[in-house]
Amino acid sequence: MTFLRGGIFLEEIVRCSRCILPASLPSVKLDDKGVCNYCNSFDRSFGDWDNVKEMKKKQFEQIIEKVKKQNAEYDCLIPLSGGKDSTYALYVCDKVYNLRCLCITFDNGFLSDYARKNIRNAINATRADHIYYAVNPKTMLELYKQFIIQCGHVCVPCMRGIGLVSYFPLEAFNIPIVISGNGRKISYLSGFPEVFQSGDLTVFQNVCKDIEVKNGCASLLGHEPKISYKSYLSAALNLMGIKDKFVPKYITPGTVGIYDYLDPNYKEILETIAREMGWERAGDTFEHTDCFLHEIPFYIHTIKFPEVTPSTFYYSNRIRLGQMTREEALKLELEELENPQIVQGLDDFLKQIGMSREEFIKEVEDWTKIKKYRNEEPFYGKFYRKFRK
Repeated sequence: MTFLRGGIFLEEIVRCSRCILPASLPSVKLDDKGVCNYCNSFDRSFGDWDNVKEMKKKQFEQIIEKVKKQNAEYDCLIPLSGGKDSTYALYVCDKVYNLRCLCITFDNGFLSDYARKNIRNAINATRADHIYYAVNPKTMLELYKQFIIQCGHVCVPCMRGIGLVSYFPLEAFNIPIVISGNGRKISYLSGFPEVFQSGDLTVFQNVCKDIEVKNGCASLLGHEPKISYKSYLSAALNLMGIKDKFVPKYITPGTVGIYDYLDPNYKEILETIAREMGWERAGDTFEHTDCFLHEIPFYIHTIKFPEVTPSTFYYSNRIRLGQMTREEALKLELEELENPQIVQGLDDFLKQIGMSREEFIKEVEDWTKIKKYRNEEPFYGKFYRKFRK
């Protein structure tokens, strides 16, 4: 038998009978057929996708029509990372629907050369304007270190930064909507509180109040924008054709993920953005190409839970999307568990933040550390789900 860290034997791992999620993960629950709650939730939300995808596309086009009627200087704001999904979002908005786009990139100091080249190519291939927003590198390194120590996560400062920097051009130009290369259908981590933490303002502020960062960027990243979440989400629902009593009389921006409306056929997407946007893939990577740190948060998953690999959640979602079989995913998963890959960039990153590998592992292995920084679910989470059922 193959022994994994934490007293776990590889052959004894119980998995969902449809995807490959281990039943030992705190948020995973199997039904009497051995199917996990995430597969069942996916079926409830998207099981009828083939029958409704044309309707979803029409809904997206109705949103685009309403946006154009606002007659703003820019029709939409697109967070552009240089990855495939944000590049595709720009392609759809500029080349398919002829929107006036403003793109913004949050530079965390670790943008890859591939990302910068892909961003440059995408902007040159369209009519979009583009803004880079960079926080002082020393401040970002300090924030990374403190979030690792305080809550065992590395990505929160970037998640917060990406969300925050969008507010500045939204307010300045009164842009009616954010269109992202995202969507619930492809968000394979956001439903797992044991491994994922968003850039939630409450968590960020609760962590930052216990630390001292030597310049103003920590308070900047903790800035609460003038646009409230209530009016923000109300306006998004309004653009989607859903009326409720909270919708303000004035227009505030909402966020639309393209994959909530358009089909994420990655083979076609990769061919399209390579041909039309000059996009290049960074070698044989399993998902992200835009950040030098992209392997580290997935490595952290394996420290918290030795029964997973950096690819477990990704493979499981690809099975649900019909993009690979369970047998294909499980073969790759078992190979990764038996032969863990070297994490690119980890030692250099730890050197920059002044932390040893042993200290790093000790700080990130407890998945419950983040709990003390989370409040109960904020209003906008309940509000959003109420209308997305």
